[in-house]
Amino acid sequence: MKEGPPDFRTDTGDANPPSHYGELTISLLIASSLPSSIAEPRAICAAAGLKHLEYNSANKTLSWHKPKTNNQEAVQTGFYGKLQTRDIADIFRFVNQQCGFLSAFTPLQPRYAKKIADEDSLMAVIIAQAMNHGNLNMAETSDISYHVLEATHQQYLRLATLQTANDLISNAIAQLGIFPHYSFDLEILRGSVDGQKFEMAEPTIKARHSRKYFGRGKGVVAYTLLVNHIPLQSQLIGAHEHESHYVFDICYHNTTDITPSAITGDMHSVNKANFAILHWFGLRLEPRFTDLQAQLKHLFCGNEPAEYQDYSIQPVGQIDRQLILEEKFNIDQVVATLGLKEMTQSTLIRKLCNYSQQNRTRKAIFEFDKLIRSIYTLRYLCDPQLQRNVHRSQNRIESYHQLRSAIAQVGGKKQLTGKTDIDIQISNQCSRLIANVIIYYNSAILSRLLDKYQASKNAKALALLKKIFPTAWQHIYFHGHYTFSGRRIPIDLDAILANLALEEAEEELTQVVDSIPLDPEMLSEMA
Repeated sequence: MKEGPPDFRTDTGDANPPSHYGELTISLLIASSLPSSIAEPRAICAAAGLKHLEYNSANKTLSWHKPKTNNQEAVQTGFYGKLQTRDIADIFRFVNQQCGFLSAFTPLQPRYAKKIADEDSLMAVIIAQAMNHGNLNMAETSDISYHVLEATHQQYLRLATLQTANDLISNAIAQLGIFPHYSFDLEILRGSVDGQKFEMAEPTIKARHSRKYFGRGKGVVAYTLLVNHIPLQSQLIGAHEHESHYVFDICYHNTTDITPSAITGDMHSVNKANFAILHWFGLRLEPRFTDLQAQLKHLFCGNEPAEYQDYSIQPVGQIDRQLILEEKFNIDQVVATLGLKEMTQSTLIRKLCNYSQQNRTRKAIFEFDKLIRSIYTLRYLCDPQLQRNVHRSQNRIESYHQLRSAIAQVGGKKQLTGKTDIDIQISNQCSRLIANVIIYYNSAILSRLLDKYQASKNAKALALLKKIFPTAWQHIYFHGHYTFSGRRIPIDLDAILANLALEEAEEELTQVVDSIPLDPEMLSEMA
């Protein structure tokens, strides 16, 4: 039988699994990457090409140099600063023409409302909720009356319709030519999860105090799943709740056609069960570690710890593999309950924490989590490219948070408006919809340029395009008087790009483009 970690996603039917079932030890992983003939830890790191690791013989400690990432702020500013500035309403209308996402807004009472909503009214009410204007302020700063905005809000703005509209835009972005070039690895599609704090204009049941973020006020956390710059899912949790309790839920409830294979996060995405839960469902949890010495305290082995005395990295304990095998039936039931959506991950974690420390099922789940976490920790320490990819993935969600913050602060503070929990969830989904509209617009421009420079085989321009984020808004008007009806100026991408030839701006962008290292594989493809 093939050796490997226990797979509880399916029942293999093995009545008597071998004693070594699930054995992936630290010694196996170290031996696969380090030469066994070298005894000096400093020489081991040098011989294995691990330049980011340094062993201190005096203190017998391992130091870790974090990978550096290139500053792309100059690239983003230089590119988007040359685009023609357009109003958010025009961009909204352009994206709807391409995706037709406003068709997802069906009336709550079809008998008493029009089957197809007025596009101008829908755009106005969505922008009003996303940018904290409110229907009254939007009526004063636009050409749509208050009673029309209020009726449209009551009839069409629901969580179900907003979720469907966001999915339509997300799936449309995935069909653009630039989307595959957002990925770091052709074999792995990485998603990232993180929470963003929002203050509440009016306290609700879900809102909680947090002096660090809200002062004397209350707020919530918008927890988001982002894949290749696209916000696939977003849900609101309390500011007092731990984000790691919702990692699996937000991934498993993804309703788009985009399916990530690995999930990155900060240290708030880690608990004693997340590595195991995501592994059961074919996902990999890849958190960004910040403290090496702290992670070395979570390394466990499959055999006796005494067998690893000669290794520079010492395990802190042994994994109880026999307990995992004995509790396989109960673990299968837990997995089936999560898979059928009869229980959320947050509920499962709370139940596990309420059990006694001697509960065998709880201990077995935590033991299996130690196995998966130890394997990832060693991969993370030995692979600088993995560290860079995880770091870049988290930088993308931080960039998205800046866009969400800019959208929310158009109407004042960084807040979510609403008197009830349903209202603030609608406000959060409206903000995500506006962000999706902007990301689609920017991605459409980048895709059109990509086609242009692929045809001309311009390697410099292609290298520049693939490093530009679509989460930029400096070329978009958010403020001012909104005009939804009357004279409209449609967006023509060809006209915009006709005035944006990188060859004409070569002198201004030379320093930026020349600083970008070219990929040898891409140059060979161009040849």
